[in-house]
Amino acid sequence: MTGREIPELLDELGFSRGSTVEAIVTTRRADGSPNAAPMGIARVGPDLLQLRPFRSSETYRNLMRNPEACVNVTSDPALFLATALKGEMELEPMQPAINRDLSLDAADAAVFIEALSGNAASEDRGRFVCRANSITVRRHLPMVFSRGRAEAVEAVIHGTRIRAFLSMGRSAEAENLIKRIGECREVIRRVSSPDAAEAKVIEVLEASIERWRGSHRGNRQDAL
Repeated sequence: MTGREIPELLDELGFSRGSTVEAIVTTRRADGSPNAAPMGIARVGPDLLQLRPFRSSETYRNLMRNPEACVNVTSDPALFLATALKGEMELEPMQPAINRDLSLDAADAAVFIEALSGNAASEDRGRFVCRANSITVRRHLPMVFSRGRAEAVEAVIHGTRIRAFLSMGRSAEAENLIKRIGECREVIRRVSSPDAAEAKVIEVLEASIERWRGSHRGNRQDAL
């Protein structure tokens, strides 16, 4: 694939310049094993993507050590959930297969990137500017737009921030996002079937949030 083709494919995949989209980023740990996590991706040049992971995240630590990563394109809320809430026992059977090249086997497309620069953008966030070196597209048929799937992905993205905010003691911000997840749930109940993947995503996510809240309250009591 030539460099000239990459900007065109990024356009077709929906990476609009100046906009932030959601994808699943896979990186390598120090032992070579893969780590997958949902993340906002901004396109900042013809073949340049910017990632801003939390500095407390594995993604940040991995990219500071190894510049190679993969941006996995999917609209499957179950994939977002499984990679966002690693360590939750009920999600263990849902953990996706990750290929040696760091692409998720179930992703619709994989954008293979290399971090050209990385630094601490703020107290909480890092910033990595990455070059897209190659792209593999696996799904060639379009999918209908589903508000349920979109709201479920939105809820998972909020969930990753809730977990981080609670760990930092930023309870008010976490509670605002929890309220937003409730709004996502109401949309899903209106437009999706009870046995749809997005309904299960919300159920598991809300149960996890209650555990995080309980753990956060317990930590506060211990500190008093």
